[in-house]
Amino acid sequence: MTVKHPITQSFKYILAYSGMWVLVLGVHVATLMYLNQIDFVSSLIDGLVFNTLFALIGVALWYPVFYNDLEKQSVTNLIIHHLGIMALTLAFWFSTGVFLTKTILKFVQPELLIGDFGFPWRIYTGIFLYFALIMIYYLLIYGYNLREHMLQESQLREKINEAELNSLKSQINPHFLFNSLNSISSLTITNPEKAHEMIIKLSSFLRYSLAHDPNNLIPLRQEIENMESYISVEKIRFGEKLIFEQQIGASCFEHKVPFLILQPLIENAIKHGVYESTEPVTVSVACEKLPDQSLKISISNGFDPEAVPRKGTGTGIKNIIERLKIIYQLNDLFSIQKTDCSFTVQLIIPHKPVFKN
Repeated sequence: MTVKHPITQSFKYILAYSGMWVLVLGVHVATLMYLNQIDFVSSLIDGLVFNTLFALIGVALWYPVFYNDLEKQSVTNLIIHHLGIMALTLAFWFSTGVFLTKTILKFVQPELLIGDFGFPWRIYTGIFLYFALIMIYYLLIYGYNLREHMLQESQLREKINEAELNSLKSQINPHFLFNSLNSISSLTITNPEKAHEMIIKLSSFLRYSLAHDPNNLIPLRQEIENMESYISVEKIRFGEKLIFEQQIGASCFEHKVPFLILQPLIENAIKHGVYESTEPVTVSVACEKLPDQSLKISISNGFDPEAVPRKGTGTGIKNIIERLKIIYQLNDLFSIQKTDCSFTVQLIIPHKPVFKN
């Protein structure tokens, strides 16, 4: 841990520390004048000498505190350590203070009115000041350690989140690619020309997915363009059986959304709607801005209630739920509504992410 001296690292901290000792000086002078009946000049000289000395010693006390790691010391060793330093500190402070005060008073006020310099109460005062400074230093070190721990924890959390996002993204491409290759495989038998066209469009779509960092947020406009590329791939296979509609508010296009957030949902809508139906099925996408500047995205598809449902792993939807949870740290951004003949997925994309990529 690299920590600068809490007093000398900044001029404003030096001023604050000096201000604290001015208050101590005021109490010191008042105590000598009103309780010990000592004149103002002698009290002021005494206070200036002893408090200036302790203020300077107090700056130096930071080092035995900082380099004496609490986590590595037993309570007994810690007590012995500070009792030894305190004894040396008080001995130096008292002897030097008495010498300097006497020397100055000889020139300013020959008749010494302080007598024995109040040995007992002065030592008690020194003990109090020593432990007060020590406690302040330990509290400051605790605060530094706590902030550093929180920073390290935050950085570790971001790295874990990034690794999870990369893992989820690595599942999306193979999942989509597997389904697309199945479609192309079917077309090579029934319609080779369409299979060729689909391969070209698929390569264009994959180029888009490889050109972006999976953890980036991108404008909805780009996701819409990518979604349309995917729809064009699927339209080659399904033709008029797939009807695609979109209703996007003009204010939505520049809203930042997670990369590849729409395509898996469109893929899911086609898989469970168009695949199972003998009639044309409409897949629709609607986007609107909410009052709190969040983006509401709805993806709907019809389906044949009498058809046998297609089984799937649910990888696409699970990944989206996890990605939204990681990026925005919220659990209520994904919902599903199902009726007798329609299936709707709804996303809420907040204005700003919590996890910054």
